[in-house]
Amino acid sequence: MKRKFAVGLGVAAVGLALPLMGQLPGVSGLFHSPVAIAKPMQHPKLQLNLVGEKQIIRKDDQGKEVISWQSEDRLAVKAGDVVRYRLMGKNEGDRPIKNLTLNQPIPKGTVFILKSVKASASRTQISYSIDGGKTYGVAPTVQVKLLNGKTETRPAPAEAYTHIRWNLPGQLAAKATVNAEYQVKVR
Repeated sequence: MKRKFAVGLGVAAVGLALPLMGQLPGVSGLFHSPVAIAKPMQHPKLQLNLVGEKQIIRKDDQGKEVISWQSEDRLAVKAGDVVRYRLMGKNEGDRPIKNLTLNQPIPKGTVFILKSVKASASRTQISYSIDGGKTYGVAPTVQVKLLNGKTETRPAPAEAYTHIRWNLPGQLAAKATVNAEYQVKVR
């Protein structure tokens, strides 16, 4: 029987979602230095850090837009700002982790930016939830009632996304790292 090692980052979402309603000074230090988010109860040992960065867009000397990411102790955001969350994990154990799964809720007060998800492992399978993390799919859909009374299946809008799941089939070797990221827009 295959064993799966799953880590949920709900605690991180609570700590990071509440301050996004206005500004982020309530989580001083979270965005500047890595913070442990979850700690598995038994071997293998996975150290996780979640970092949030605010998108800064400026024009260079030629008038071309240049995007950079700001991370400070007291990062302030407002409606319309884009925040990139980077999840960094390291297998601190001396054994490989098999079939690692990472779950991350979309923080309340934000909207997921479609196609912003990345993962460092090339074989990573990415899926999404639109029902609070109960079920996941590669391309979630919703039923839409049309004016003529018929129902049609359509791709779920970005506002419907509630969670992201990264599944790394195979093994994460001892002392190896894994990284994932996604972006949201503050409402």
